[in-house]
Amino acid sequence: MDSNAMKKAGVIAIILLLALYLAGFVIILAVLESEVSIAVIYGVIGLIFIVWLSYEGWQRIKEIDEGLEDDCQYY
Repeated sequence: MDSNAMKKAGVIAIILLLALYLAGFVIILAVLESEVSIAVIYGVIGLIFIVWLSYEGWQRIKEIDEGLEDDCQYY
């Protein structure tokens, strides 16, 4: 597996892990809380976050395809 494929897999893994963590959190809220509205609010906020994170991940994958690398001296 080449370096670019490994970097892409890392981006996808981070997005999936955060999505699973958030989904688990919302499910736990829905089960433990008597009001479903709180879980729905967290779910909507989480969905917005996951969509934004997916967009940023897609941008990063496009950067990897173009050969752009992060240079630590700029941070």
